Amino acid sequence: MKKQLLLITVMCLLTLVGCQSGKQQNNTDQQTSNDISTVYFLFVDRFLNGNPDNDHNYNRKYDYGSEKLNAATFHGGDIAGVTQKLKEGFFSDLGVEAIWVTGVYEQIHGWVGGGSKNDFPHYAYHGYYPMDLTSMDRNFGTIKEFRTFVDLAHAKGIKVIMDAGLNHPGYATLLDAVQFDFGGVTMTEVETREHIAGWEYKNLFSPANDAQWNNWWDASWTRTADEVDKDLLTESIAGLPDFRTESTTPVNIPVFLKKKWARETADDQAWVNPSTLPLRKDLKLAPADYIMQWQVAWVREFGLDGFRCDVVENVDMFRWKQLNEACNKALKEWRTANPDKPGADWNQDFWMTGDIWDSGYEYRPTCAAAGFNSIVNFTFPKDGNLATIGAIWQNYADSLNSNNNWNTLSFANNTYKRDTDPDNMINVGTTLLLAPGAVQIFYGDEAGRRVSDGQYTSDPIQGYRSDYKWGTNPHILKHWQMLGQFRRRHPAVSKGKQVKLANQTFLRSMEGDKIIIRLGDTGAMKIHVKGAFEDGTKVRNACNGEVALVDNGTVEFTANNNLILIEEVK
Repeated sequence: MKKQLLLITVMCLLTLVGCQSGKQQNNTDQQTSNDISTVYFLFVDRFLNGNPDNDHNYNRKYDYGSEKLNAATFHGGDIAGVTQKLKEGFFSDLGVEAIWVTGVYEQIHGWVGGGSKNDFPHYAYHGYYPMDLTSMDRNFGTIKEFRTFVDLAHAKGIKVIMDAGLNHPGYATLLDAVQFDFGGVTMTEVETREHIAGWEYKNLFSPANDAQWNNWWDASWTRTADEVDKDLLTESIAGLPDFRTESTTPVNIPVFLKKKWARETADDQAWVNPSTLPLRKDLKLAPADYIMQWQVAWVREFGLDGFRCDVVENVDMFRWKQLNEACNKALKEWRTANPDKPGADWNQDFWMTGDIWDSGYEYRPTCAAAGFNSIVNFTFPKDGNLATIGAIWQNYADSLNSNNNWNTLSFANNTYKRDTDPDNMINVGTTLLLAPGAVQIFYGDEAGRRVSDGQYTSDPIQGYRSDYKWGTNPHILKHWQMLGQFRRRHPAVSKGKQVKLANQTFLRSMEGDKIIIRLGDTGAMKIHVKGAFEDGTKVRNACNGEVALVDNGTVEFTANNNLILIEEVK
């Protein structure tokens, strides 16, 4: 054993080289595999402010005097900030295979009443309230900046996923009503910027007042008061206008969009997606077909690799299938038109996941037939319990290995769910990043990001979307980076079969790739590896770089953070 430990110092240096080599190899693997193992989901506005010059646009107001009142205003994060972190190697260090960004489409300009009491102004900083799908919101950056981001991600072997939705646009707001002349609002723009606490905007702009929509998303595009809330497909989610996605009746472009586009000058083209220009006219399409073509144009222009689709059950499945087919066609067109760009030689299909509330990891054949690679898994345990996670991993591995064309996307936190203890993110990271299937890191999970004072509003979800505080909890980040790189080096972690070798000791294997996970230990421990690695095999503990030889079916390693990860040294 002493002889084995003498190898540690030398092999630690080799470990670093091996890790870098492993990451580079996986960048190449991205070209052929349509499976994504690790997704990093970030709110563009809350991640990093890379360009303060774009912080103020559309006459929006940003500061209402307190963190609580500012819980849902724009905070300055932009695509330039995401690109900065790409350049610094932040995502590569985490082993990320895909970055999922919130929608960068131009959002509604004004505020709506926040929560159930309208005790704060709610802006569309999250990208879920689109107004113009042909333009980029100026708070998020320019078309040039977005292109730089996507190209750089591809150059680093990282896919780019963006939010997409067919179900609804954003709310009507007082500011938008004044700027685009609908609804008969007589206030000035300055007046509409001020938050009116307790005022119920839905009394003025609701399906019950259908005439107010004539110059907005009119009744040919959205359901009227007597048509909504009949079932899931007609549900008006939180009072949002509900598009007639099932309709095949041709409609014209809404009046307000025609006004908006007619006012644009040459300078405004810095924010317009060039691939949408032929689509900015009456094409006699059904509402969903316009929406789809506008969103597919982002794939055709930038080579986006996938969409996370919002509220899957609220839209007919034939529409999702139509979107998937159109995106696959557009992605192939981008690759053909841009042969020298990073990612142009990748041949995997367009990737799609989506939300069905409280869905688990079960196989969904209807979604798979529509082109979905997975559905987000809401049921993954959030407690970081190392004593029970092995059995849960076993269920995941057994289930996912029985459906080669299906995956899951598990998370600890996301935009609507915050069930983890920020002081337990070491163990939460272990349970999540070693889970079979695909996993989603929510921005800041890897640094124990805490909620903001938005949690004290009538909509606590706003607190879940706090700003990233850079430089905090480096010890947590280091653990997540080790796990993420290990996960990316070893496809067996996410795709392999699992066998229990001993108490809290699990083998994952896939096509020659084998790793062992040992949970719950502290200090030096002898690990049973018989059946995985033969005697004399040189193996490494990825948690700290220790190297040893297998002797009599066992190996001795030291646990870090209640974890030992064993990989063969080749």
